[in-house]
Amino acid sequence: MNIRVQIIFLAVLMTPLLLKAQGYYNGENFGNRSILLSGNVTGSVDDLGLTYYNPARLALIEDPVFTINAKAYQVSSLKFQNVFGRDSKLNDTRFEGVPSLISGTFGVDKWEKHHFAYAFLSKERSRLNFNINREVDLENVDEDFMDEDRLVGNFQLDNTKNDEWFGVSWAMKLKENLSIGVSTFVSIYDYGGLYDLRFASSFEDSGVDAFNNEIKFGQNSYGIFWKLGIAWELDKFDLGLNVDLPYLEVFGDGKFRYQRFVSGDDPEGEDFQFYDFKDLETSRKVPLGVSFGFGWPFGKNKLHFKADWHAGISEYDRLVIPPVEVGEAGFAFSEELRSVINFGIGGEFYLNEKLNIYGSFSTDFSPVKSAANLFDLIEKDEGDANFDADYMHYGFGLDIKLKKLKLVVGTTYSTASGEFSDPIEPPLGEIPINDDPSRITLNRWRIIIGLEIPLFGYDVEFK
Repeated sequence: MNIRVQIIFLAVLMTPLLLKAQGYYNGENFGNRSILLSGNVTGSVDDLGLTYYNPARLALIEDPVFTINAKAYQVSSLKFQNVFGRDSKLNDTRFEGVPSLISGTFGVDKWEKHHFAYAFLSKERSRLNFNINREVDLENVDEDFMDEDRLVGNFQLDNTKNDEWFGVSWAMKLKENLSIGVSTFVSIYDYGGLYDLRFASSFEDSGVDAFNNEIKFGQNSYGIFWKLGIAWELDKFDLGLNVDLPYLEVFGDGKFRYQRFVSGDDPEGEDFQFYDFKDLETSRKVPLGVSFGFGWPFGKNKLHFKADWHAGISEYDRLVIPPVEVGEAGFAFSEELRSVINFGIGGEFYLNEKLNIYGSFSTDFSPVKSAANLFDLIEKDEGDANFDADYMHYGFGLDIKLKKLKLVVGTTYSTASGEFSDPIEPPLGEIPINDDPSRITLNRWRIIIGLEIPLFGYDVEFK
């Protein structure tokens, strides 16, 4: 099959949606107020998001409410400029769900000084899917490129990642204003991708050519995350320190399938390859992280500050793929992360007895030096297709006290923009290209609506 036809087809149709799925540490927040404060609550969290941010705060908060972060939605947009060295612009806008949290407290009669909480946390749920099936309009393609009479192509790109956490938190006071705590989360992780490219072309005088190239992978990992916290309430500050221990993988496995079929009237150009591997060796690594924060009450207002550090990870194979007959390079699926430091600030400001205003900002610098993604498998001889840009997160909202309930409403906005490596580089002279780098811009809006209602003597929070 003419590689130039593939390049033209991909240049027109393929948007690398999966690039926005590469790893960041502060992309998700949990708890109504914690979301509006952009997660800057390590030292001052006051809802059951503390199971995630600092479990030691559980012993210092009186009567924390039962928390349900129900299904919420976001609007996200991607804008691509100069994709594959062409001046065209590609856009994608999506309306989709976001991760959720369910958390509550419980006690043990014999351990009155000990405080407990449980949490069910959707740490990550993402799916990026692009599928198109159409006949290529050959009238708009240079006649020197091909002799085909008709060309039909199918292209599918699918990338999914789910990470569900189930955990228990414990906390105890060492002094009246000093506490320690631990959260233990069991993680069920599933990461998979599919690349499927098919062509069928007919020639008026010589018959039909067919091309099929499919790559599919999957990685499962089961393990444990531990969070160690300490919280200290002073006269003028609330202080907190939280340590995220490296991920402990208990069990993991993977699978990989590669198939390539080429047929036509040229026997020398025909190809038949099929590999299907299961129970492959895999590895998932999440580095050590440390966050420090404080809350500063002044009058009836309060400022929140957080700084966090995450260690780097040397290059390792996420999926160990046996050798296949596709050239000297073979398939590699590796990842490498750099060390990063993030910071943020948030504020809640008192207007009157019924109304508080929230505002916040935080950084989310990219740790990616090289990331394992589908493009590593599609074009193994080219450079990594990595989106190495930094996010900025903003939050704004209102806390409204009514007669019998409390209403929290607001929005968060996240944005990142930067250059990325083209996953496929067209041969020179075949497609008009320029030397300007390709760029990707991502924007995300979220709407937050939360209620706190006294119910049968208990405070219940809905979102």
